[in-house]
Amino acid sequence: MKSRRIGLQTGRLLLVLGVVASVLILPATAMAGIDGGCTGSVVIDGIPYGPNNDTVSNPIVVPIEEEGIVALWEGTVPFNNENNDGKLGIVVGPFTISIADWGDANTANSQGNSGSYSIEEFKDLFPVPVSLIPRGVYQLSGDHSADGGKCTGSVMVKLEGSGTIGIASAVGAGVTFLTMLGAGFRRKS
Repeated sequence: MKSRRIGLQTGRLLLVLGVVASVLILPATAMAGIDGGCTGSVVIDGIPYGPNNDTVSNPIVVPIEEEGIVALWEGTVPFNNENNDGKLGIVVGPFTISIADWGDANTANSQGNSGSYSIEEFKDLFPVPVSLIPRGVYQLSGDHSADGGKCTGSVMVKLEGSGTIGIASAVGAGVTFLTMLGAGFRRKS
């Protein structure tokens, strides 16, 4: 009876891991650019990108292994921009890793802003060495809201490089290991 319970528990665990793996392995779907009338663009390594980089086949390329890369960004809103806040994150499976957030009283009601973002800051968000940051195409989503309105949008980004392991590889290896482990439990019973 005990071995049957272990087999059922292993089966349930494999089912849950299979569902999680399918969420992580399937490509993210992209929203079409920016909604709400806002505009935005970024230049990375001399290449300009904008809202049209919203598909897996046309992503913003982030050279994750190169040192000193800076993203130069700019954006505008068509509404009263006082008391604004916003956030930007990269979607990894069912999770979103926060990349940036902002907020300002903006009493002068400036409707545009620009700046730079070091890719080193992005790399520092991961609790693993650069070589283990999963490479691939991900959805980058964000929003900006203020007294006069709100914008939301997303684009696709490709973390480019030769990393040693990716999410799909890690999940696949884990599922394979647990499947073998489950098969071993069934043979012992």
